[in-house]
Amino acid sequence: MIQLAKKSNRVKKNQSPDELELLDLWNRLESKGLFQNLTASLSFLLPGEGKMILMVKGEGKKKQPLVGIYHLENPNTMLSGDDSLPNLPSLIRFHVDLYKIRPDVGAIVRFIPPWSSHLHEIDHPLPLVFDEQCRQLGAPVLQLPIDLNGNLLPSPTLTSGANGFLLGDEVIITSVTREKAIYNCELIEKCAKAYLLAIATGGKVKQIPWFVRFIAKSRLLKDEKKAMDFYKRGERPTGFKAY
Repeated sequence: MIQLAKKSNRVKKNQSPDELELLDLWNRLESKGLFQNLTASLSFLLPGEGKMILMVKGEGKKKQPLVGIYHLENPNTMLSGDDSLPNLPSLIRFHVDLYKIRPDVGAIVRFIPPWSSHLHEIDHPLPLVFDEQCRQLGAPVLQLPIDLNGNLLPSPTLTSGANGFLLGDEVIITSVTREKAIYNCELIEKCAKAYLLAIATGGKVKQIPWFVRFIAKSRLLKDEKKAMDFYKRGERPTGFKAY
Protein backbone atom coordinates (compact mmCIF):
# COMPACT_ATOMS: atom_id res chain seq x y z
CA MET A 1 0.00 0.00 0.00
CA ILE A 2 1.28 3.43 -0.88
CA GLN A 3 0.98 6.27 1.55
CA LEU A 4 -1.38 8.85 0.11
CA ALA A 5 0.06 12.32 -0.08
CA LYS A 6 -1.54 15.70 -0.43
CA LYS A 7 -0.84 17.46 -3.69
CA SER A 8 -0.74 21.12 -4.63
CA ASN A 9 -0.75 22.72 -8.08
CA ARG A 10 3.00 23.28 -7.76
CA VAL A 11 5.44 20.82 -9.25
CA LYS A 12 7.39 19.01 -6.53
CA LYS A 13 10.70 17.25 -6.73
CA ASN A 14 10.96 13.57 -7.61
CA GLN A 15 7.54 13.37 -9.24
CA SER A 16 7.31 10.69 -11.91
CA PRO A 17 6.27 11.53 -15.49
CA ASP A 18 2.93 9.83 -14.79
CA GLU A 19 2.34 12.02 -11.73
CA LEU A 20 3.24 15.16 -13.66
CA GLU A 21 0.91 14.26 -16.51
CA LEU A 22 -1.86 13.38 -14.07
CA LEU A 23 -1.49 16.72 -12.34
CA ASP A 24 -1.36 18.61 -15.65
CA LEU A 25 -4.56 17.07 -17.00
CA TRP A 26 -6.28 17.40 -13.61
CA ASN A 27 -5.47 21.11 -13.60
CA ARG A 28 -6.81 21.44 -17.14
CA LEU A 29 -10.21 20.08 -16.14
CA GLU A 30 -10.22 22.09 -12.95
CA SER A 31 -9.38 25.31 -14.79
CA LYS A 32 -12.37 24.76 -17.08
CA GLY A 33 -14.70 24.51 -14.10
CA LEU A 34 -15.51 20.83 -14.66
CA PHE A 35 -14.43 19.69 -11.21
CA GLN A 36 -15.83 22.70 -9.30
CA ASN A 37 -15.94 22.03 -5.55
CA LEU A 38 -17.44 18.56 -5.78
CA THR A 39 -15.97 15.07 -5.52
CA ALA A 40 -13.83 14.13 -8.52
CA SER A 41 -11.39 11.37 -9.41
CA LEU A 42 -9.02 10.79 -12.31
CA SER A 43 -6.98 7.66 -12.94
CA PHE A 44 -4.45 6.46 -15.51
CA LEU A 45 -3.57 2.87 -16.33
CA LEU A 46 0.15 2.13 -15.97
CA PRO A 47 0.78 -0.26 -18.90
CA GLY A 48 2.90 -3.30 -18.20
CA GLU A 49 2.79 -2.78 -14.43
CA GLY A 50 -0.68 -4.09 -13.58
CA LYS A 51 -1.32 -0.86 -11.70
CA MET A 52 -3.18 2.42 -11.92
CA ILE A 53 -2.41 5.86 -10.55
CA LEU A 54 -5.41 7.60 -9.01
CA MET A 55 -5.97 11.23 -8.07
CA VAL A 56 -9.07 12.03 -6.04
CA LYS A 57 -10.57 15.06 -4.28
CA GLY A 58 -13.41 15.29 -1.82
CA GLU A 59 -16.17 17.88 -1.77
CA GLY A 60 -15.26 21.41 -0.69
CA LYS A 61 -13.17 24.38 -1.80
CA LYS A 62 -10.29 23.64 0.55
CA LYS A 63 -10.02 19.93 -0.20
CA GLN A 64 -6.65 18.99 -1.63
CA PRO A 65 -6.35 16.09 -4.09
CA LEU A 66 -4.76 12.85 -2.92
CA VAL A 67 -2.77 10.52 -5.14
CA GLY A 68 -2.00 6.83 -4.86
CA ILE A 69 -0.84 3.87 -6.95
CA TYR A 70 -2.82 0.62 -6.72
CA HIS A 71 -2.44 -2.89 -8.09
CA LEU A 72 -5.37 -3.92 -10.27
CA GLU A 73 -5.40 -7.51 -9.07
CA ASN A 74 -5.22 -6.80 -5.37
CA PRO A 75 -5.79 -3.12 -4.61
CA ASN A 76 -5.27 -2.20 -0.98
CA THR A 77 -8.10 0.21 -0.25
CA MET A 78 -7.09 1.19 3.26
CA LEU A 79 -7.15 4.91 3.97
CA SER A 80 -3.56 5.17 5.22
CA GLY A 81 -4.78 7.01 8.31
CA ASP A 82 -6.53 9.72 6.28
CA ASP A 83 -10.25 10.00 7.05
CA SER A 84 -10.96 12.99 4.79
CA LEU A 85 -12.29 10.69 2.06
CA PRO A 86 -14.44 7.97 3.63
CA ASN A 87 -15.56 6.81 0.18
CA LEU A 88 -11.99 6.31 -1.07
CA PRO A 89 -12.09 2.48 -0.90
CA SER A 90 -15.20 2.36 -3.09
CA LEU A 91 -13.66 4.84 -5.55
CA ILE A 92 -10.53 2.72 -5.84
CA ARG A 93 -12.60 -0.39 -6.40
CA PHE A 94 -14.72 1.38 -9.03
CA HIS A 95 -11.72 2.44 -11.11
CA VAL A 96 -10.07 -0.97 -10.76
CA ASP A 97 -13.22 -2.84 -11.79
CA LEU A 98 -13.74 -0.62 -14.82
CA TYR A 99 -10.18 -1.25 -16.05
CA LYS A 100 -10.75 -4.97 -15.69
CA ILE A 101 -14.02 -4.88 -17.60
CA ARG A 102 -12.65 -2.63 -20.35
CA PRO A 103 -9.09 -3.66 -21.35
CA ASP A 104 -9.04 -0.95 -24.04
CA VAL A 105 -9.35 1.88 -21.50
CA GLY A 106 -6.31 3.91 -20.46
CA ALA A 107 -7.93 6.64 -18.36
CA ILE A 108 -11.09 7.11 -16.28
CA VAL A 109 -12.70 10.28 -14.96
CA ARG A 110 -15.53 10.33 -12.43
CA PHE A 111 -16.93 13.78 -11.67
CA ILE A 112 -20.01 16.01 -11.34
CA PRO A 113 -19.72 18.70 -14.04
CA PRO A 114 -22.17 21.64 -14.31
CA TRP A 115 -24.23 20.46 -17.29
CA SER A 116 -23.85 16.74 -17.97
CA SER A 117 -24.50 15.91 -14.31
CA HIS A 118 -28.11 16.95 -15.00
CA LEU A 119 -28.63 14.31 -17.69
CA HIS A 120 -30.00 11.93 -15.06
CA GLU A 121 -32.95 14.31 -14.57
CA ILE A 122 -34.39 13.75 -18.05
CA ASP A 123 -36.47 10.66 -18.86
CA HIS A 124 -34.20 9.37 -21.63
CA PRO A 125 -30.46 8.99 -22.26
CA LEU A 126 -28.53 11.70 -24.06
CA PRO A 127 -28.94 10.65 -27.72
CA LEU A 128 -26.27 10.81 -30.41
CA VAL A 129 -26.91 14.21 -31.96
CA PHE A 130 -23.39 15.48 -32.74
CA ASP A 131 -20.68 14.12 -35.04
CA GLU A 132 -17.88 14.22 -32.46
CA GLN A 133 -20.16 12.62 -29.89
CA CYS A 134 -20.74 9.66 -32.21
CA ARG A 135 -17.06 9.29 -32.97
CA GLN A 136 -15.72 9.58 -29.41
CA LEU A 137 -18.48 8.61 -26.96
CA GLY A 138 -19.99 6.02 -29.26
CA ALA A 139 -23.44 5.54 -27.74
CA PRO A 140 -26.27 7.32 -25.92
CA VAL A 141 -25.25 8.15 -22.36
CA LEU A 142 -26.77 5.52 -20.06
CA GLN A 143 -26.73 4.80 -16.33
CA LEU A 144 -24.12 2.24 -15.32
CA PRO A 145 -25.50 -0.98 -13.83
CA ILE A 146 -24.34 -1.67 -10.27
CA ASP A 147 -25.17 -4.30 -7.68
CA LEU A 148 -26.62 -3.76 -4.21
CA ASN A 149 -23.14 -3.03 -2.84
CA GLY A 150 -22.46 -0.39 -5.46
CA ASN A 151 -20.06 -2.56 -7.46
CA LEU A 152 -19.94 -2.35 -11.24
CA LEU A 153 -21.67 -5.10 -13.17
CA PRO A 154 -20.33 -6.26 -16.55
CA SER A 155 -23.06 -5.47 -19.07
CA PRO A 156 -23.60 -4.42 -22.69
CA THR A 157 -23.67 -0.83 -21.46
CA LEU A 158 -20.01 -1.13 -20.48
CA THR A 159 -18.76 -3.61 -23.06
CA SER A 160 -20.30 -1.95 -26.13
CA GLY A 161 -17.32 0.37 -26.53
CA ALA A 162 -19.10 3.49 -25.26
CA ASN A 163 -17.06 6.09 -23.38
CA GLY A 164 -19.64 8.19 -21.53
CA PHE A 165 -21.88 6.99 -18.69
CA LEU A 166 -23.88 8.16 -15.69
CA LEU A 167 -23.84 6.94 -12.11
CA GLY A 168 -26.66 8.86 -10.49
CA ASP A 169 -25.68 12.51 -10.97
CA GLU A 170 -22.03 11.59 -11.52
CA VAL A 171 -20.55 11.40 -15.01
CA ILE A 172 -18.08 8.65 -15.94
CA ILE A 173 -15.75 9.18 -18.88
CA THR A 174 -13.31 6.67 -20.38
CA SER A 175 -11.06 6.54 -23.43
CA VAL A 176 -8.17 4.68 -24.97
CA THR A 177 -5.61 7.33 -24.00
CA ARG A 178 -5.20 9.88 -21.26
CA GLU A 179 -5.46 12.86 -23.57
CA LYS A 180 -8.60 11.61 -25.31
CA ALA A 181 -10.29 10.99 -21.96
CA ILE A 182 -9.76 14.64 -21.05
CA TYR A 183 -11.16 15.76 -24.39
CA ASN A 184 -14.14 13.46 -23.84
CA CYS A 185 -14.88 15.23 -20.56
CA GLU A 186 -15.00 18.53 -22.41
CA LEU A 187 -17.02 16.96 -25.22
CA ILE A 188 -19.78 15.47 -23.09
CA GLU A 189 -20.17 18.77 -21.28
CA LYS A 190 -20.56 20.70 -24.55
CA CYS A 191 -23.04 18.13 -25.92
CA ALA A 192 -25.07 18.04 -22.71
CA LYS A 193 -25.28 21.83 -22.51
CA ALA A 194 -26.42 22.18 -26.12
CA TYR A 195 -28.93 19.34 -25.84
CA LEU A 196 -30.44 20.38 -22.51
CA LEU A 197 -30.88 23.98 -23.69
CA ALA A 198 -32.43 22.77 -26.94
CA ILE A 199 -35.03 20.49 -25.35
CA ALA A 200 -35.82 23.16 -22.74
CA THR A 201 -37.32 25.21 -25.58
CA GLY A 202 -39.73 22.38 -26.37
CA GLY A 203 -38.24 21.75 -29.79
CA LYS A 204 -37.36 18.37 -31.28
CA VAL A 205 -33.74 17.30 -31.62
CA LYS A 206 -32.90 14.76 -34.32
CA GLN A 207 -30.23 12.10 -34.01
CA ILE A 208 -27.33 11.81 -36.41
CA PRO A 209 -28.36 9.52 -39.35
CA TRP A 210 -27.89 5.83 -38.64
CA PHE A 211 -25.23 5.29 -41.33
CA VAL A 212 -23.10 8.11 -39.88
CA ARG A 213 -23.48 6.58 -36.41
CA PHE A 214 -22.52 3.16 -37.81
CA ILE A 215 -19.36 4.45 -39.52
CA ALA A 216 -18.32 6.48 -36.47
CA LYS A 217 -18.87 3.57 -34.08
CA SER A 218 -16.94 1.21 -36.35
CA ARG A 219 -13.96 3.55 -36.31
CA LEU A 220 -14.21 3.93 -32.55
CA LEU A 221 -14.23 0.15 -32.04
CA LYS A 222 -11.22 -0.14 -34.32
CA ASP A 223 -9.36 2.41 -32.17
CA GLU A 224 -10.31 0.52 -29.02
CA LYS A 225 -9.11 -2.79 -30.39
CA LYS A 226 -5.81 -1.16 -31.35
CA ALA A 227 -5.44 0.29 -27.85
CA MET A 228 -6.30 -3.04 -26.22
CA ASP A 229 -3.52 -4.72 -28.22
CA PHE A 230 -1.05 -2.09 -27.00
CA TYR A 231 -2.08 -2.57 -23.36
CA LYS A 232 -1.85 -6.35 -23.67
CA ARG A 233 1.76 -5.89 -24.75
CA GLY A 234 2.35 -3.63 -21.76
CA GLU A 235 2.76 -0.55 -23.96
CA ARG A 236 1.15 2.85 -23.95
CA PRO A 237 -0.93 3.33 -27.14
CA THR A 238 0.41 5.66 -29.80
CA GLY A 239 -0.84 6.92 -33.13
CA PHE A 240 -4.10 8.38 -31.86
CA LYS A 241 -5.14 11.93 -32.57
CA ALA A 242 -7.03 13.83 -29.92
CA TYR A 243 -9.98 14.29 -32.32
